[in-house]
Amino acid sequence: MYKERKYRMKTKHNFRNGFGMGQIMAMLLVVLPTLAFIITLMIDYWSVMQEDYKLKLIANQVSTVLDSQQDLRAANLNTTLSTQIGSNLCPRGTTISFSAPADAPTLGQVIVTIKYTHNGHYFKNKTLNTQMQTYSYHDQNISITGTCQ
Repeated sequence: MYKERKYRMKTKHNFRNGFGMGQIMAMLLVVLPTLAFIITLMIDYWSVMQEDYKLKLIANQVSTVLDSQQDLRAANLNTTLSTQIGSNLCPRGTTISFSAPADAPTLGQVIVTIKYTHNGHYFKNKTLNTQMQTYSYHDQNISITGTCQ
């Protein structure tokens, strides 16, 4: 009869067969730079999202102030907005300045536009802007643009 032979597979793990130079070089040349690129891209994208959120918050506060004003033709409107809103909301420590107010196309409409230029690692010189359109409580119409610089 047949005697069943038991073959033992001898597995010999050494540096060359187990985890060799090819795998190390692939990890150093492909995996790690790809990981670094993805992480820095996500951080830059996150900062753009945070700056966009701040611009929306500024636009909301400016429109709230302008909606409640009875006389939008005041000479110190730029100063009023700068003091009531404050520059601490602008991204990266920039300050806000407003353009000269213009008439909105519709009576009672308040249009606020806030702009900021992002200079990140991957998204360079990208202008972020947000626009908010509301209606005045006192039938005033105005269009104003603020820029965080």
